[in-house]
Amino acid sequence: MDKTYQPHAIETSWYNTWESENYFAPQGAGESYTIMIPPPNVTGSLHMGHGFNNAIMDALIRFRRMQGRNTLWQPGTDHAGIATQMLVERQLEAQGQNRHDLGRDKFLEKVWEWKDQSGGNISRQIRRLGSSVDWSRERFTMDDGLSEAVKEAFVRLHEDGLIYRGKRLVNWDTKLHTAISDLEVENHDEKGFLWNLKYPLADGAKTAEGNDYLIVATTRPETMLGDSAVAVNPNDERYKALIGKFVELPLVGRRIPIIADDYCDPEFGTGCVKITPAHDFNDYEVGKRHNLPLLNIFDKNANVLPAAQAFNLDGTLNESIDGKIPAEYAGLDRFEARKQIVAAFDTAGLLVSVNDHALKVPKGDRSGTIIEPWLTDQWYVSTKPLAEPAIAAVEDGRIQFVPKQYENMYFSWMRDIQDWCISRQLWWATGFRPGTTSRAKSTSVATKPKYVPSTTSARTSRCSRTTTYSTPGSARACGRSPPSAGPKRPSS
Repeated sequence: MDKTYQPHAIETSWYNTWESENYFAPQGAGESYTIMIPPPNVTGSLHMGHGFNNAIMDALIRFRRMQGRNTLWQPGTDHAGIATQMLVERQLEAQGQNRHDLGRDKFLEKVWEWKDQSGGNISRQIRRLGSSVDWSRERFTMDDGLSEAVKEAFVRLHEDGLIYRGKRLVNWDTKLHTAISDLEVENHDEKGFLWNLKYPLADGAKTAEGNDYLIVATTRPETMLGDSAVAVNPNDERYKALIGKFVELPLVGRRIPIIADDYCDPEFGTGCVKITPAHDFNDYEVGKRHNLPLLNIFDKNANVLPAAQAFNLDGTLNESIDGKIPAEYAGLDRFEARKQIVAAFDTAGLLVSVNDHALKVPKGDRSGTIIEPWLTDQWYVSTKPLAEPAIAAVEDGRIQFVPKQYENMYFSWMRDIQDWCISRQLWWATGFRPGTTSRAKSTSVATKPKYVPSTTSARTSRCSRTTTYSTPGSARACGRSPPSAGPKRPSS
């Protein structure tokens, strides 16, 4: 007998025996009892949270198995769209290639090769935990059946009015070229600058001090090319007489209104704020309150467009706005454009000052690039109808919080909930190709809209959530295709 306990050799040997003898497969004759393991990312490693919830599930499964129930604990992994695509792209970069050199189909072949060769780490770790899962039923969220389940769920939610497509502001990763969620954005404390710029008043208007300009403060002067208004606080006596009048946007020459909004803090800077609804989330909310046009000035790389794309709040084109941008800025990276625009303000005598300023800089948690608020078409889940029964369940006592004061936090979250962006622009994902713009039931499944691979994909977490009902076999009954919404695009 060994002097010391060697758990690795003993546990691995016994686990291999249990697995080879198929002890974890459903065998009981009683009532069915099934748990689908929440699929961990295929690129990752298990952490303490996995160990904790696997232990709980294993205890439940073994208990029901001993009771004679027909018990299944089904394992699987999530395809981890962004993380996996990035990992394979890095491998290609080391070979002097990128995914666009290969094209979509060849790139996906490379991803599957990586998955087959290196994607089993999570499964090995689950075995080392001793989890009594039925490995003969292991699934992967990019399996055909699961992809069908994603499409089926998508269609049903769309028919119920819970999924729609809209042009809204998103966190845009300029390296990965995809929208990402708030949870995937990290805010970094960095030292930056606050530029104070003069915006000339139009039509001979003057301030209470007799100036023929307003001074606005901004940390992103390059976005002034897409300004739609200048906002002041409605109770700020310095500017009350100017509300409803106009300024002439420097460098561009476009007239934009002076509006009153409580968003402006009279105590911060000069009390005047430039409003760029297509490139700032707070400004987007101001724009909605005042029905301002949305002027997108960047492409997917955050390079300046030759002309701004003007939209109304409902996503339709605004053809009444002149979106011209000075030719010297077209094609410039946003930060190079910043330098040149600041220099142009200085040359024109419109740069008042540049002050040090502490910034919260949003960066993608995977790419590390600075996130650009960008106006684009995405799929959304309408969350308020889903929140209403959840709120009611706590209000009527069916669900109780301990300690009770946490109810207030819960109600705050639920009542201020925002619609959830579920689409990503990835190749390694379940793809939906859009057709005609609609919300809810305007697209009938009877028209059989076609499913084909697309750069617009279901969100990774959406795929993982469907595993709970798709893995036991219901996906085989799914055969419908997602609704269409927008012009067809090339698949790569």
